[in-house]
Amino acid sequence: MVTSVPEYDVIVIGGGPNGLTCAAYLAKAGAKTLLLEKKFEIGGGLYTDDFGSPFRFNLHATYMMLAELMPPHSDLELRKYGLSYIRPEAQAGFLFGDEKALVFYTDPARSAAAVGQLSAEDRATFERMHAEFKEMCDRFIIPATYAPPMPILDQIELLNKTDLGKRIVELSEMSPREIVDSYGFKDPRVKGALLHLGTMWGIHPDSSGVGYMFPLYVYRMMNAGLAHGGSHMLASALHTALVTSGGKVLDWADVKKVIVEDSVATGVVLADGREFLARATISTLNPQQTFLDLVGKDRLPTELAEAAKRWEWEEWSLFTSHVGIRGEPPRYKAAEFNPDVNSTLINFIGVESFDDVMRHVGEIEAGKLPAPSGGATCTTIHDPSQASKGPYGPLHTLRWESSSPYALTGQNWDDVKHGYADQCFAKWKEYAPNLAQAKPLFNFVYSPLDVERRLTTMRSGSIKHGAYTSLQMGYLRPNEHCSTYRTPIDGLYMAGASVYPGGMITLGPGYNAAGVVAKDLGLDVWWEAPAMVKEARAQGYLP
Repeated sequence: MVTSVPEYDVIVIGGGPNGLTCAAYLAKAGAKTLLLEKKFEIGGGLYTDDFGSPFRFNLHATYMMLAELMPPHSDLELRKYGLSYIRPEAQAGFLFGDEKALVFYTDPARSAAAVGQLSAEDRATFERMHAEFKEMCDRFIIPATYAPPMPILDQIELLNKTDLGKRIVELSEMSPREIVDSYGFKDPRVKGALLHLGTMWGIHPDSSGVGYMFPLYVYRMMNAGLAHGGSHMLASALHTALVTSGGKVLDWADVKKVIVEDSVATGVVLADGREFLARATISTLNPQQTFLDLVGKDRLPTELAEAAKRWEWEEWSLFTSHVGIRGEPPRYKAAEFNPDVNSTLINFIGVESFDDVMRHVGEIEAGKLPAPSGGATCTTIHDPSQASKGPYGPLHTLRWESSSPYALTGQNWDDVKHGYADQCFAKWKEYAPNLAQAKPLFNFVYSPLDVERRLTTMRSGSIKHGAYTSLQMGYLRPNEHCSTYRTPIDGLYMAGASVYPGGMITLGPGYNAAGVVAKDLGLDVWWEAPAMVKEARAQGYLP
């Protein structure tokens, strides 16, 4: 019999992007809301720091694929709280050893023309693929991000009622490599670039069952933005929306236990012994932390405990190196072929074919330190506010990133990360020789081990809180017992990247969970479904 009187309507565990989103919606719905964050600052992967330097480094989340399309941007009036996005016209460049390049733009006609520079016969193929990917994303994939998931068979049945839906189902069963091949591209550089764009965030090129993610990544990595002032500006705006609506944020709050009385979650206990009670407790932690660590195996239904133990982490993680320089921004050799490579959002080095992509994946799976190959960004070309004005010359903020193994065979990241960062920077200078004249003033290296240390929900450096496999996506994320954001424990909900729709900065998990909790608590659901969701329902793609 539960006799405790709740102090709050809602407790949210974790102050990352989804926790902030969920808490802000519920606070505005009238819930007395408490958000608990283990660290001294909120934001999770929305982490920007200057480390006492003149530079702003976005150590984790940087490229906002959905940006203003995310419903919280308008619902919570985040622009009013200082959030805006910068979207460069030249989005993603691929630099080749022969000093040629392929640039993808926000304008698909310009992208097609760039493809045509390399391969005239691939131009029309790209136009066909891009048009199809855009339609899939605009009509179903992006709207579905902001609606609770359907059981897999029900979703397939619904999609199969339309020609576009049938095509989405068809691609979903294919691997990324099969998808690219199916379009019939001829030039290996074009094929390699598209495969990399669709797999760079941790989808295996040969993984089937999650092919619907491939169009999303390819299409939106040609439409990505930067948060003006740094990624933390998104976290700051969400935080302001939360506290403006009366929500309370408590940092340095290390939750050690979810209180369960008579199979009902009633609140939490912190490491320092403080106890907070609520009608609903929402965890944005991963399934193992939520169920095995905070609730405890003995208090779980057997099938839920087993599902949590089976949770799979990604095989690869993220390595980033952040350099603040005095000097000019990168000037690439390939600019003679296409001057726009000097102003792209991100340039990729070392990707010229399927073989290059697969070689890199093979090195990761073998636990090897990969040969330097990755994405290079000069943030300050697009957002000068991310470096102070230098009194002795221009200052610029550089970022190198690449997929990497969490565990190295025979080596430790702490021992090799700085040397590896030097190798990556040397590779960058091969393509942008003027960087040899720049003076590095600050260099911060962020290895897969550092990812886990900084963001403890990302065990094994898993940047999306768990692998994207057919058994851990859609209605099965995190498992069939918790696929509606509710759990088998009354009063306990999930809202982090380990639930549908998954990781990356979409705010979808927090947004969807807020709707479920608000309805369960009888709160005022003050927000409407986004126009794109209403349209998807009207067209029969969503129920």
